[in-house]
Amino acid sequence: MQRQNTWASEKAVVQHYRRRSPERSELYRVVYHARDELERVWEPRFQAEYGGFRRAVGQTLDSYLNCGLLIHGAARVYCTGCQHSQLVAFSCKKRGVCPSCASKRAVKFAEHLYDEVLESVPHRHVVFSVPKRLRSYFRYDRVLGSLLFQAAWSSLKEGVGIETGNPGLVLTLQTAGDKLNWNPHLHGLLSDRLFGEGGRVQVLRAIDLERITRTFAEKVLGAFAVRELISDEVMSQILSQEHSGFSVWVGEPFTDAESARFVARYVERGPLSLERLSVREELVVYQTKDGAEREFEPLEFLALLSSHIPNFYESVTRFYGHYSCRARGERRKRGITSNIELGAREQTSKPSSWWAACIKRIYEIDPLQCPKCGGTMRIVGFVQNPVEIKKMMQSLGLPDFTAPPSIEPSAAGRAADEYLFLDEISDCDT
Repeated sequence: MQRQNTWASEKAVVQHYRRRSPERSELYRVVYHARDELERVWEPRFQAEYGGFRRAVGQTLDSYLNCGLLIHGAARVYCTGCQHSQLVAFSCKKRGVCPSCASKRAVKFAEHLYDEVLESVPHRHVVFSVPKRLRSYFRYDRVLGSLLFQAAWSSLKEGVGIETGNPGLVLTLQTAGDKLNWNPHLHGLLSDRLFGEGGRVQVLRAIDLERITRTFAEKVLGAFAVRELISDEVMSQILSQEHSGFSVWVGEPFTDAESARFVARYVERGPLSLERLSVREELVVYQTKDGAEREFEPLEFLALLSSHIPNFYESVTRFYGHYSCRARGERRKRGITSNIELGAREQTSKPSSWWAACIKRIYEIDPLQCPKCGGTMRIVGFVQNPVEIKKMMQSLGLPDFTAPPSIEPSAAGRAADEYLFLDEISDCDT
């Protein structure tokens, strides 16, 4: 297996921002050579397992192929001190595929939570999981994800007691397991305090984890039964089992800012890690955290990855209780603040949403620092004309795009394609 360079391995020798080359990654190689074929064979090969080919999947994969490539648009960055100039490629900003955009989104999400949403009180990391026999329903009908959010919030309210106040909760829906398998579950941040009228703050009482888990299971199964997705017999059978498959985990409280940011980045993370992906002998290999490997045909890998791409405008993050959008809006109107227990948080400017601030936090390098004189560079314009971009690339000595090496299908893949071809011929004959 070819060793892939990571930022951790190169950080010691890289002192300034360097444009990434997405076309050199194994993920780009797979998407580049299999994307068109995936849509062509989707109906006979993958529709039964993953549902119809969604428009969001096609557009996300296409946008990823343009992400980070200068020819598809760039910002020109210029240093007034030494007249050094460089180009910074546009990003796709899509969800579910691009690891670079996922990392930046996670950082922006964490900064927004810490500066705009979370109170300066202890918080807990919470996780809600559902049994395997119910997970496939969420793949075919992505609207069902709302059931998990509602059930999780209802169960927490019953398990922590809100007679004297309301906790703050932020939940994010994750669909990928460690093996990239389909595993819809919720990650979130729960305040370890109850917020009452007049800014009163009280310590959260002992959490009844068994009650939360039981209520969560009953809420989810009840919603499934109402929609006639499962029968009352199946519902009773699952609830009567010693291990129903429903799971709720609540971590210990943490108080420091870095832990809050870390958990916030974790709950918003992308489904894929480039460091664990490789192509070996015409197969896509994905490594789990414990070192185990899972092998896929390129088309099978893309089909599985496509299931983790959310639909357009699909909400995967919800705010509840003290952190709900309505509650925060009302507090801003009234000018009400909570009695902060842990000291006043330092006043910071509104978190920046532009790429420079995100890259600096992710890679610990300022992309606007001039690599020649160390001065501060500034963005002087945006270029989208391919002809003009090509001229700039030539003047700066930047190489043109080079297509990644092809991936030859294995014997199993060729046999499947031949079967599909013969099947299409037989349909035409009849």
